[in-house]
Parts: sequence; C-alpha cells; structure tokens
Amino acid sequence: MRAVAHLSAALLLWLISTSLQAHLLNMTRVQVNLGADGSIVVDLSLDLTRAAGGGAAYYQFSRAATPLNDAALAPLLSKLTQAIEVRLDAAAIPLQVSEVQLPAALPEAEFLSPVAWPMTEIQLRGQLPTNAGNGALQLSFDPTFAFEEPIALTLQRPDNGGRMTRWLVAGQLSPLFPLSAASIAAVSEPEPTWQTLARYLRFGFLHIIPRGLDHLLFVVGLYLGTRKLRSLLVLVTTFTVAHSLTLILASFGALRVPASVVEPLIALSIAWIGIENLRAGGDRATRSRVLMVFAFGLLHGLGFAAALKELGLPPSNFLGALLSFNVGVELGQLTVIALALLLTFRWRRHASWRRWIVMPGSLAITLLALIWAGQRLLA
Repeated sequence: MRAVAHLSAALLLWLISTSLQAHLLNMTRVQVNLGADGSIVVDLSLDLTRAAGGGAAYYQFSRAATPLNDAALAPLLSKLTQAIEVRLDAAAIPLQVSEVQLPAALPEAEFLSPVAWPMTEIQLRGQLPTNAGNGALQLSFDPTFAFEEPIALTLQRPDNGGRMTRWLVAGQLSPLFPLSAASIAAVSEPEPTWQTLARYLRFGFLHIIPRGLDHLLFVVGLYLGTRKLRSLLVLVTTFTVAHSLTLILASFGALRVPASVVEPLIALSIAWIGIENLRAGGDRATRSRVLMVFAFGLLHGLGFAAALKELGLPPSNFLGALLSFNVGVELGQLTVIALALLLTFRWRRHASWRRWIVMPGSLAITLLALIWAGQRLLA
C-alpha cells in the first residue's frame, strides 16, 4: 500500500511540475498562398513551447536579435521546414524560411503560463516548377515536430479564386488542391461525413487526454471523492449532462460568457472538488454534491465550447461534428476513470485508502487548481 501511495505522490508531483507549462488549449494556423508566378508562400502561426523543449527554452529563443541567423534557433527552424511537406502530384516542393517573428515583447511569465500561448510567425517560401500545369498540391505535417493540434490549414490561389480550408492533425494528408481554374470546383467538394465525424471525435478525446488537464483533474477529483461506483456513476453522469447542455447552447450562439470569467471559475471548481474530498468523510452522491457538480459541469461545458469555437464547426455537418466532439470528450472522461480504476481498484476498499490515496491526491489537485485560478485571474 505504501508503494502505491509513493507512486501516486510521485505522479502528482510530476503533474504539478509539468502542468505549469502544459498548454490547455492551442492550435497551429497555416495559410498557403499560391501566386500566379508559381510562388508558394506558407505563413505559419504556432506556439513553439513543446518544440523548443519548454517555456523557459522558448523564452530564451525569443530573445534572439536576428532569428533567421541565430545559431541556437537554426536547428529548430530546420526541423520545422523538414516537417512540412508540400507535394505537387508526386514531387516534393522545397521550402525555405524567409521570415521569423518571435514574440520578443512578451515577459518570461507568459512563456511559463499554462493559459498563455506565445505565438511565433514564420514564413516559408517555395516555387512551383514551370510545367506545373493542371497538377494538384497536397500538404502533410510530420508528427516528429511538436505541432500544436489541430492544424488549421487554408490554401488559396487569389488569381483564380481557388480556396480550401481543412482541420488536420500531424501525419494526416490534406485533400488535393487543384491548381487550374477548370478544376477549382473540386476544391469545394465536401469532406466525407465519416471523416468529419472521426476528426471531431478525435479532437474531443484529445481535449481531455492529454491536453485537458484541468477537466481531467476534475474527473479524477470526482473519482477520489467516492468509493461506491454507483455514486461515482451518478456524479459523472450529472457532470456529462451539464457540460453537454452548455456546450450545445454555446455552440449555437445561445449562450456567451467571456473566457476571462469561465477559465478562473473552472479552476476554482476543481479546487472545490479537492477541498470537499479533504473535508468530507462521506461516500455518497448527496443531493447538494450532485447539484454542485451539475453547476460546475455547466462551467466546464463553456470551456469545451471555447475549444470548439477555436476549431470551428463545418457548416455542412454542424450538428454531426458538434455531437462527435462531445462523444470524444465523454470517451476521454471514461478513459480517465478506467485508468484510475485500473491503478487503484484493489485498494479502494482498503482501510488506508483515504489516508494514502484520497488525502494526498486531493491536496495536490487543490493546490494545482488554486495556482491555475491565480494565473487565470492575472492573465
């Protein structure tokens, strides 16, 4: 039992140490412009925290006076260039970095904050071969580079009106983008429904594991707060119903609450769960606890809606993508509970369960949530 307690404590300490640099919601934006002269301009807006090896390292990179010629930054830019592949039919189009704008004006605290995303603007340039003709472009993003997902990709050719926007993940090929005006109609062909649903299901799951550490800890707090699986089921179902309600309402524009209000309250809701676990000796899903979990679920639903707003919902399959995202969130929550049960089920009936698991776990969750609340209030 003591070994399990030590392992749990080590895991919680790791969460505390790493989560201060974990970015809870982020994405990469890529815009590709094709010129009439065959030029290709790729403009990226991306957070380099993970790619740089952490917020502190990213901050040091941001101090570079001349980023294009900085020796320390050169390997990272080279890796980025190699990770973005633009192909014309079967041939790769070489790209070179032409501009880099680092977030040099930001203080170091912004790089270390879990709710701030210092964005770097990078431009790559390439040239189509003279015989490009009626070919089609296709892009991919190698997962060996730490792209923040999803990747919002837009390809456009102003001279003939061609335009395509897609949400991708690393390792996924973009649809083909035809170069000729005669083939532009193919750009507007809708994505197959199953692909849309699969993408948004994955986005929803990823918003819990591994990127939604705040929502994840709320579910873990519910798990620690009761030994009875029936009570746990009641609480988790209540949380699910509540956040699904506000997610749907906010996605349809019927409910709007600023993130500056929602995010600190979400952190405080996690702290409340931890404090309740420390204070309460009970084990049942009491009426007051169920009502409080429902209220907090409404808050978390607004947080999910903010994430979904960043992703955007396809007009052609708005409701399907919304429901698929929500199912992904639920699958993430169920996975968290399943993992927690797998790790601790045999000790849930042990006399020292509360002393060695619930108390240290809830204390860590409370402290971490209070840190988040302070950071979000000051952000």
